[in-house]
Amino acid sequence: MRTPLHPLEKALQARVRLLATTLRPATVSHYCYTVRLLLAYLRKNFPEVRQPGDLKRDPHILGWLEHLWMWRVSYSGKPWCTSSRAGHLIRIRKLLDLLSDHKSPPRPGLLLSEDIPRPDQTLPRPLTPEDDARLQAEFRRRNDLETNALLLTRLTGMRIGETSTLAVDCLRHLGAGQWVLHVPVGKLHSERWVPVDEEARAVVNRLLFLRALPGLTLRPQLLLPHPKRREDLPVMLRRTLCECATRAGIQVHIVPHQLRHTFATSMLRAGVSMPALMKLLGHRSANMTLRYVEITQKDLQREFHMARQTPRYLIPIPPSATNPDSDAADRSAVLKQLSAAIRLLDLYRQQNPGPDDKPLRLLLRRMVRTRSRFQNLTSLTKN
Repeated sequence: MRTPLHPLEKALQARVRLLATTLRPATVSHYCYTVRLLLAYLRKNFPEVRQPGDLKRDPHILGWLEHLWMWRVSYSGKPWCTSSRAGHLIRIRKLLDLLSDHKSPPRPGLLLSEDIPRPDQTLPRPLTPEDDARLQAEFRRRNDLETNALLLTRLTGMRIGETSTLAVDCLRHLGAGQWVLHVPVGKLHSERWVPVDEEARAVVNRLLFLRALPGLTLRPQLLLPHPKRREDLPVMLRRTLCECATRAGIQVHIVPHQLRHTFATSMLRAGVSMPALMKLLGHRSANMTLRYVEITQKDLQREFHMARQTPRYLIPIPPSATNPDSDAADRSAVLKQLSAAIRLLDLYRQQNPGPDDKPLRLLLRRMVRTRSRFQNLTSLTKN
């Protein structure tokens, strides 16, 4: 005879099914795992907890947080990383919020914002230009299915999961020699179009050729052949990347996401603006994009000397200030000369910063007021 569900388990599972209508299957499985961890702890230590309203911050929730830490250490010898702990707490907080309409709702304040650990501020991990060049050379030397997939990831800045789910017709022609790669809906539930050059197009065509070789498990709609399980392909790509990095003489351990960091950094160094880089990477905020790029001392030196050679504030002197028309003395000519003088004085102030900045600012204000008073006087004369 099947054991009836625990009332709290039944309530939590109902909320997980509600979230499943909008979340990806992998995210739903994470919710189910978090629920199992919480219920296992409560069954063992607090069997009297039957309803959401029976939960207390201390000892139930705080005890579970401590148990999570100790259980992970005893199980694997390592504690939860910050992102994993934060993920469990965020999911439980979401489920507790959804239980507010339950007949026995949970008490407020079971989980506080300060309970959720802040994510580690990790530095971007792009490859050095030398390692990047050697790794790409190794990809081209091997020229098999896995290395071409990794090379395409590097040339387009895709996530490894996005590379694994590329469609057969991912390459699209916009006309006039312009091509884009259609990146399917991925991590942020959005799709994007990434411009590609001739090399990236050649890699896609090479993948189309290699997927047609016998002995591969093909899915008609996908560019890359998949083993029995879809998640096995990223594992194969990670293994191939480590092998190529070793043969290329790279001593440190690298992961596929570093190819994305390297793409972002190379695009920024090539002059791509931050809004355009956000679109290329499929980010929703500039803060996320900034975490992907690395500005080295060499980059700072280059930007500094470029700014000193061609500073942006050195705008051309207005022609009306250098070549005044003495014969014209109407209202528009006077306003034109006053505006030119104001612009010229402001340009002088920017080029000569120093202790005289404040008097120059006061003089600029007087000149602006003079122009305004002249406009008012001429308007009254016309009326």
